[in-house]
Amino acid sequence: MARTIRRESRTLRPRARIVRTIGRDLISNEIVALIELIKNSYDADATKVTVTFDEPLEIGEGSITVADNGTGMTLSTIESAWFEPATISKVQRTHTAKKRRVTGEKGIGRFAAARIARTLHMTTIAKKPHESVSVRFDWGAFDDESRYLDEIKVRWECTPVPPRTRTGTTLKLQELNSSWDDSMFEQLRSELSRLVAATPKHHKFQIELRLPERFAEYSGPVSLPPILGRPHYKFKGRVDGSAKLTGEYTGPDAPNGISFSESISLAGGRKPKCGPFQFEFRVWDRDRAGLDPLIDELGSSISQLRKDLDSACGISIYRDNFRVLMGDPDWLRLDTRRIQNPTMRLSNFQVVGSVHVSADQNAGLRDQSNREGIVSSQAFSDFRKVLIELLSKIEERRDTHRRGDEVKRALPSIFEALSLEPVKDIVARKYPRDKELLGFIDEQARSIDHGVAEVQKVISRYRRLATLGQLIDVILHDGRTPIAKIQNEVELLQSARTEGKTIEDATVLKALERIESSTKFLDGLINRLSPFGGRKRGRPAQTTIERIISESFDFFKKPIEKSRIKVILPSGETTVTLDEVEIKEILINLIDNSIYWLEKVPPEKRRIEVQVSRVDDRLEIIFADSGPGVEEEFVNRIFDPYFSSKPDGIGLGLTIAGEAAAEYNGGLELIESDTLPGATFRVTLRKRIGGD
Repeated sequence: MARTIRRESRTLRPRARIVRTIGRDLISNEIVALIELIKNSYDADATKVTVTFDEPLEIGEGSITVADNGTGMTLSTIESAWFEPATISKVQRTHTAKKRRVTGEKGIGRFAAARIARTLHMTTIAKKPHESVSVRFDWGAFDDESRYLDEIKVRWECTPVPPRTRTGTTLKLQELNSSWDDSMFEQLRSELSRLVAATPKHHKFQIELRLPERFAEYSGPVSLPPILGRPHYKFKGRVDGSAKLTGEYTGPDAPNGISFSESISLAGGRKPKCGPFQFEFRVWDRDRAGLDPLIDELGSSISQLRKDLDSACGISIYRDNFRVLMGDPDWLRLDTRRIQNPTMRLSNFQVVGSVHVSADQNAGLRDQSNREGIVSSQAFSDFRKVLIELLSKIEERRDTHRRGDEVKRALPSIFEALSLEPVKDIVARKYPRDKELLGFIDEQARSIDHGVAEVQKVISRYRRLATLGQLIDVILHDGRTPIAKIQNEVELLQSARTEGKTIEDATVLKALERIESSTKFLDGLINRLSPFGGRKRGRPAQTTIERIISESFDFFKKPIEKSRIKVILPSGETTVTLDEVEIKEILINLIDNSIYWLEKVPPEKRRIEVQVSRVDDRLEIIFADSGPGVEEEFVNRIFDPYFSSKPDGIGLGLTIAGEAAAEYNGGLELIESDTLPGATFRVTLRKRIGGD
């Protein structure tokens, strides 16, 4: 007997508790919820909003009143907006009468109110018609698990008012869901002060807190602490849609400012996809020497100045002049970055920054549903990288200024300073007959020389490991393709066998050939990598410097091809007897730097050229690229430990390379050259190089 097919349809009918559930899950805390309600006042073209807290501020008691002088709402607006969760009214009307870009497009204002208190009494007056509309929301009624959302009735009342009555909206939130204390008010005032900071003069928007007497220190109009107007270093400007930076840096090293006008590119020379934005970064030296001059000037104390900076620190994003809450104050991971290079990098608590984006021009930077962050995307990833690059420009100049003209010594000169030879000479001249003293000096000299030799071995080992760390990413990247090929061939053979298919011998042989080819490629990667593993070195072997140079470039074959860099290497055969890993340490650091900087110039101009020459006991390697070169003010800094012009650089690459060259009684230096228009380095090796 055939069954009858039945078809029907029905609508989704949510339970009433969905309002409270979404309010709790969508909005993490009362401060975020209050900011959402204040955003509604901004969208209503208000110039002032007052937030009043009435005691007792305990769970189930007290009240919070949010009152503004905006345009107010008519009954029809309330019915189509507040009575319609996730309304599209602000999606359709993206700008207010005062040309403000609306901030609350998701339509979650009523969920914010439900997050703060059990009941909401809303009174609003619009210009026309001349009436006051009152609505009472009992959010507790939505907790009834037996009722559906469409069964909850919300009552309203309209009352006529005189024609010239001021417009605006008042939200009275009663029977609080949480208790309020000092820490919450401190955080609230800190968050609100940064909302005000972004508002342009023609969009005046003042927030005032009215609090009980015991919280008087947090009461009053919200404003920025005076210290924010006195940064030690400042960098402001804009990045346009084509990633062109125009900006100006000011600081104690440049009181009249330094202008910037350059293009920004990411790895591979790619242009960022985040869209145009404006920025301003203010930076402080928070040690006593940095803050002492501001104490008398601002009539404050060092502890209060630091507290004010703590309350405002971090990089804030403003979309159409309203701050986007990021959840994590250090969303750029500045503190983690500082751990890698504490000498040069800024921490989150040293920076107060603002970045202005637009909903219309930065469509890839979208809010998370919980209103505490931006959705992860390529645009947001690019945005973060560009901001780090901008911050690095302050770091370079700040670090150079703070170090001043101090004399820095490389490791070889430190070891030379430990030598007792000068002491032995003086003692031998003054006390030539004191055999006991001379013997003691000789014994101490041998002990120090032995200790220095052991320290140099340890440093050499760690230097190799540092270079090994640089290569790991390259090896992992290059190794993924052959591993995937091997896995693919094996899976195809296994699949055929499982399904009982007959596999022809020729097919198996071809698969094995492809597996063998991939295996040899991986073996080659491992063989090139293994000398850097830190194991005990063997005796220096005779080879040619050209082969060492070629193999060093082999490590970066894929990145070089990807960035379309033309490489010209020496073709001769200059015989040397040396530890080739030590020379590769130098070359690998130079190649890695060049690849990064060459991505800052157009692909057709990307070139690296290496030359080799031998004069008497000296071997010279000239390494040149066509990148942007080294800025003149940093020419004397690039070999300093922990100085780096790369936004995420640790600043040890050139230091390591210089130390390796010094072991051959040589050196590494930046020179002027006509070889290529970028940076040109000369590596000089003067001993233990053997050869013909």
